Amino acid sequence: METFPIVSPCVGVCALDAAGAYCVGCYRTRAEITDWPTASDSEKRTIIAALHARRRDARHADPLPRERRVTRRRAATSASENPEQQE
Repeated sequence: METFPIVSPCVGVCALDAAGAYCVGCYRTRAEITDWPTASDSEKRTIIAALHARRRDARHADPLPRERRVTRRRAATSASENPEQQE
């Protein structure tokens, strides 16, 4: 039976989250990134399962509020709904 190597989950976006817990690109911790080259296939599968769980949890967490970008369409709609705001 032929087996394929387990490739690194790195996506080239190497930056830690605000808490410094994991990479926002691949969702691995510093230790998992450091240990990856010498990890066994079993250990790599465990790391991959953990990063999938972190990614899922991060996506379900409440995002930080962001200002909504005002597009021309939204600006035009707002202006027509509020004529007193027009100059």
